[in-house]
Amino acid sequence: MEENSPVWLALREAGRRILSLGEISIQIPDNYHQRWHRLILNMSDALPQRITFPSIVTGEHLIVKNLENHVIITNQQNPQSKETLFLPLRTEDVLPSLEQMCSELLLAGYPGCEGCGYRENENGWDEEMSRKNLQLFLE
Repeated sequence: MEENSPVWLALREAGRRILSLGEISIQIPDNYHQRWHRLILNMSDALPQRITFPSIVTGEHLIVKNLENHVIITNQQNPQSKETLFLPLRTEDVLPSLEQMCSELLLAGYPGCEGCGYRENENGWDEEMSRKNLQLFLE
């Protein structure tokens, strides 16, 4: 996957959300559970200050949600909420890349790494623009 492509940027944002948000559940197919449990163990090693970690539940598609909203979603219709990061890709295509993205961010020292996002000098995530760019890129 090409760095800074619309897919790469959306996966990067998804990785940031998984690593930074508390109280989330990650719904994924059973065959990915072991790998994602390992990722959560790596998160606990890399982020010792963190108190809560994502829970893994079984589902057909990738859906990450917090107590109030869906945060990341695949294989669904375009969600109305612009608070939801939409990845219009097949779950089985997204999960390995998203796992790798989370691992790369952790290795870079996220959230303390330079250029990883959530810095005052960086723009916030523009979901509307991301969806437009992804649509053009995937056509």
